[in-house]
Amino acid sequence: MGCRSFFFAAVLAMACGWFDARTPSEPSENNVPWRQPTQARYVVENLITTLEGLDLTLYGRCFDTQAFWFDADPALVQLDPARYENWTWSVEEAGTRRLFQTVEQYWGGADSAIVVSLGQEEWMLNEADSAMVQFDYAFTAHHGRAGVDSVASGTLRWSFHRAEVDRLWYLAAWWDFAVEGQPSWSAIKGAFRE
Repeated sequence: MGCRSFFFAAVLAMACGWFDARTPSEPSENNVPWRQPTQARYVVENLITTLEGLDLTLYGRCFDTQAFWFDADPALVQLDPARYENWTWSVEEAGTRRLFQTVEQYWGGADSAIVVSLGQEEWMLNEADSAMVQFDYAFTAHHGRAGVDSVASGTLRWSFHRAEVDRLWYLAAWWDFAVEGQPSWSAIKGAFRE
């Protein structure tokens, strides 16, 4: 290849963006996909992939750990208020850790240990620095713990806000509403709270 051909090939390569910098993927010990949460909907994606990938570290990165709170299904709260009171990030993290450990012991490394299926999204609020979305859901966690349902369904509502410092989105609040007669995600979460 002559100098002139090499020069044109180099110019063409630069024009096509072959040497452009790309946004790197975040590392994960479980090879769980991660999308930089520059939009609230990316937090939704990250929540699902980190739950299904049993990656507690990346799961935690979805949350505003200082402000987060969880409101369980009202019927369960009425039956056992102490189990669901003061549900902050530390409670969420500890319960999710126990759930992941139990799933890994029971199900091993097989795929589909946890499956989250969300119905059509309904954005109730979608502004510059805050957003709220609602989904009908089906949640399956193959944990093998006796007396605890492994399949749940209901409606969840997630509230997000954009941080002032890094301008990324985080989950700030989570509400869960059961379908009458069906176990809810709240019941599974509550079973793994100590």
